[in-house]
Amino acid sequence: MIKTKPAKKLSTRFRRETPEDRRRQLGEAALRCIVKHGNAGVSVRQISAEAGVTQGLITHHFGEINELVAYAFDIMSDGLLQAITAAVDAAPPSPRERLDAFIEASFSPLLFDRDVLGVWVVFWGLILHSPRMSASQQGEYSSYVVTVEGLLSDLAEAEGFAIGNLRLTSIAFTALLDGLWLAWCLNPAAFRPEDGVALCRNWIEGLRRGAYAQ
Repeated sequence: MIKTKPAKKLSTRFRRETPEDRRRQLGEAALRCIVKHGNAGVSVRQISAEAGVTQGLITHHFGEINELVAYAFDIMSDGLLQAITAAVDAAPPSPRERLDAFIEASFSPLLFDRDVLGVWVVFWGLILHSPRMSASQQGEYSSYVVTVEGLLSDLAEAEGFAIGNLRLTSIAFTALLDGLWLAWCLNPAAFRPEDGVALCRNWIEGLRRGAYAQ
């Protein structure tokens, strides 16, 4: 799972927590509960015990459990995308190397972790029944596809090849990444993460040769 950065030490002994601090703590507690207990972790009682707070505090900050779980989903998905984006930003500035950094980060231990799958399975089960969860998933997916669009567009412009429909092409590449991730999480013996990197590089080579030119 995503590791959160430790809070900076303050010069004063005590600090009043802001509402957002407390919401973040509750969201992280919800993620830990889901990792430990799966669907059974989606419980005000379990999460309040994990966070060391009263059940009433969860109601105060989120109103209902689905709101807290959706917030936990936002924490996880935002953290994953930020980690991938950081790897891209740390790469050399050429579009080719930035895209390659994106691919390699997508197959890093941060994402290729079966605990992440366990959390996603719980979230997927809630999307069909929770408008708040559905909205969070749509926002997460849109942000991811927009990131892919930018990388593929920059590569096509730099290397002079055509992409007929950038959005659909980006969705296709996202589906390849998602499918490989899910296949590995279900059966890590199926292929190695580095094999997944090679498959994605081959897909990009096909893109260069006109596979999505029309």
